[in-house]
Amino acid sequence: MWITLVAMTISSAMILVDQTSVPLAVPHAIEDLDGTTTTSQWILTANMLPLAAFMVLGGRLGDIFGLRRIFVIGAIVFSGASALAGFAQDVPWMIAARAVQGAGAALMMPTAVAIVSATFPRDEKGKALGLLAGFAAFAAAMGPVIGGSLASLDWRLVFLVNTPLAIATIFLTLGSTPKLELNQGGSKNLDLPGVATFGIGIVGFVYGLSQGVALGWTNPQIFISLGASLIGFVAFGFVEARSDNPMIQFRLFRHLNFLASNISQFLAGMIELGTAFLLPYFLLMMIGLSPLAAGVALIPATVPIMLAGPLAGKLFDRVGGRIPLVVGFLVLAASGVAFAVAVSEREYVYLLPGLLLQGIGLGMVLTVNDPTGLDAVPLEDQGQASGMINTSEQLGGAVGIAFLSAVLVGMSIHRTDESLADKGISPTATQVSQWKDFILTIEQKGLGHIDISNQPFAIKYALTDVLNAHVAAYETVFTLTAAISVIGAICCLFLVRKTDRVEGQRIFIRRSRWVTSNTGRTPALTKHPDPGARTGPGPDGSA
Repeated sequence: MWITLVAMTISSAMILVDQTSVPLAVPHAIEDLDGTTTTSQWILTANMLPLAAFMVLGGRLGDIFGLRRIFVIGAIVFSGASALAGFAQDVPWMIAARAVQGAGAALMMPTAVAIVSATFPRDEKGKALGLLAGFAAFAAAMGPVIGGSLASLDWRLVFLVNTPLAIATIFLTLGSTPKLELNQGGSKNLDLPGVATFGIGIVGFVYGLSQGVALGWTNPQIFISLGASLIGFVAFGFVEARSDNPMIQFRLFRHLNFLASNISQFLAGMIELGTAFLLPYFLLMMIGLSPLAAGVALIPATVPIMLAGPLAGKLFDRVGGRIPLVVGFLVLAASGVAFAVAVSEREYVYLLPGLLLQGIGLGMVLTVNDPTGLDAVPLEDQGQASGMINTSEQLGGAVGIAFLSAVLVGMSIHRTDESLADKGISPTATQVSQWKDFILTIEQKGLGHIDISNQPFAIKYALTDVLNAHVAAYETVFTLTAAISVIGAICCLFLVRKTDRVEGQRIFIRRSRWVTSNTGRTPALTKHPDPGARTGPGPDGSA
């Protein structure tokens, strides 16, 4: 079972590293493949769309056909798609490969967590899932380091490195992971209408959010995308309520620990992926580091994750998820405040407290979320439940990247325009285009490695105004992450308990009692009819 844990940890770490390392490779890929700044966003979005859309389906497929089988299929798809992305000859090729890569990851991520949960005994499950989540979060934090290092050699290596890692996980899984028994009494039919409507809702939502900054929030594409998303989600709820075999068992959300883990994972995903997307850019533009140095500069956030993750897993085994989740979110709130205070200094040393606190907070929250949620649901539903938790993280990440980027870009543009207007200057379309090209250059080299004296007059003249505007915008962004963290702490404080609670439901018979029951879901104190209770009038005529 420990070799299984190693295999699942490598797979989860590989997928998360891919998400956080690719942004540093994209500027180099766009230049090499003759792309544009608009198409660069698609290289990121193309992977995120199928990953978010099919995660729950991947978990459901694992429940039906076997967790190990679906995991291996996903690893094969991910390995091949990574190789195709590494050998891409143009942008459409790259985008298609990234989409297939996301589909493979959607099969791997939920089944990996469910495999570990099903393989380890109850008294070691928290520690095992803690190690899995802790090292995966550590790897995600190391993504910019890996991405910056490999991109400085050749951007293709960022994608090609996944192939041997995925192959290694396949052999480790086939050699050590048991097949795990299927739920023989469960339905083997897929809820295809649910899959379709959920996919429409997720794709429309993620696309609308991710493209809102690039296209503008008033662009018709954004309205159509978000409108289709709303229709898709409404249709999904309608379909699932009438399905005999729904893709998402909404009854699972009656388990309050599972509900809390999804909310917590969504909010943590906003902070984790949102700041992972924006922090490297701060180091490149505001401090002037090179991509490689920017990746190395984020290492202080990774060491605390390695320490906090396993410790939080052990704490979960002793006291449950409530304390580590609340404390973890409060530490994340402190990191947001520390970042907001530090950005005005524009010196790396002032960022260190925020990086250390963020590593501790993410290590605690991301480690404890999975066992808190999975321990609350029955074994036969854990593939689906894991997919739902991971979908929450990916959705949170998409929302975090889009929301925080929108605040950063919108506020910095507004502040810059105000500053230039005070000088009686209104930028022309040509000057705006020059700035877009200059920003792409910053992402490739870092501001400190660019000769400003050779830049157009518009860039030299407005540089100070732009940097000051970005300082104000980053202060707001990090203050928002602190507020998101406080919301997470409050939700976990009120919802999470050491022993899962099941929300009561209406009872339609005339006589029922509070009984401790185990219906094959999970042991809990819940309102179920006592099988031995009489359903007719009592001797005295009372119900």
